[in-house]
Amino acid sequence: MKRKFKVQRSKFKVKAVFAFILWSLIFGLVSYSQDIHFSQFNFSPLNQNPANTNLFDGDYRFVGNYRNQWPSVPVRYNTFSASAEMNCLTLKNNDRIGAGLVLFFDRAGDSRFTSVNTAVSVSYIKALDKKLHHALSIGIQLGLVNRNINYSKLNFDNQWNGDVFDPNIAVDESFLKTRFNSFDLGIGFAYRWTKAERTNFTLGFGVTHLTQQKQTFYNDNSVKLNPRFTVHIRGQVKVAKQWDIVPELMFQMQDTKYEVGYGAHAKYYLAIQAAHTVAVNFGAYGRSAEAGWLLGGMDYDNLQVNLSYDINFSKLHVASRYNGGFEVSVIYILAKVKNINKPGAICPAFL
Repeated sequence: MKRKFKVQRSKFKVKAVFAFILWSLIFGLVSYSQDIHFSQFNFSPLNQNPANTNLFDGDYRFVGNYRNQWPSVPVRYNTFSASAEMNCLTLKNNDRIGAGLVLFFDRAGDSRFTSVNTAVSVSYIKALDKKLHHALSIGIQLGLVNRNINYSKLNFDNQWNGDVFDPNIAVDESFLKTRFNSFDLGIGFAYRWTKAERTNFTLGFGVTHLTQQKQTFYNDNSVKLNPRFTVHIRGQVKVAKQWDIVPELMFQMQDTKYEVGYGAHAKYYLAIQAAHTVAVNFGAYGRSAEAGWLLGGMDYDNLQVNLSYDINFSKLHVASRYNGGFEVSVIYILAKVKNINKPGAICPAFL
């Protein structure tokens, strides 16, 4: 039995290293990509709320998100995010301490305005009962933000010679700098109720940009990034042997601007008691009154892949031709196999 556990642990370490390298390579290969925005809002947990750190069933979670927005406009918007998190310690009272790292890359517009955010988050999850049905998480996230712009890609009015645009005319604008760095701070809370493996509920509240960092390439301290408040709700209900319903809601507000994301998807299990658990996801979502999208995907054991495409209904539809954005999310969870030395204990790897 002990030898089997050693083999299992070795395979687990290989999988963890492979998954982290995979996300790192994907991030390095993305060369193109606004405040953070994904249509699949509940599939980017560390960008949504620091309290989501370690709030999952397992020991390691790797998440990748990619969004290609408005492909019909001259310069499309590309956004990528990758995160890795782990359960650092489980205390005797079943409380958990977790940590995570999230990377965010966004590039938009003719000026190739680029944002690169790197953040570390930690969380403490308090078990509220002995049977682990209720848990309360508090998280904090510290980040470093880099923003840069390429003025050479822009055109200015003095380059019009009276008849035609002449790119060879020198620009008469002055630019103080092309990049700046700033620190970011966010906190959050989340409550999770778990009745069974396929029946649960999560309610969270988070605040980001508490440092209100400057958002200007000039020496104007009045231009700041206001805090963003987020409330998110997600449920999963087993309604039949092979069917689950997953309703989701998110509300975000930043100064006078707000956004509401809502919808649900169904999860149909193709195989439950087979060697592998396989499920198909499909659903419909909306965002305020400006966009709607369809979601489809698949679960294979601890791997989940979802695709979506949203249609733009806002006033920008004249330019976007109703095209919104293509988005993909990938989530992979690893769980350690605990070594049980008690006589007669059943090996968890074969449950």
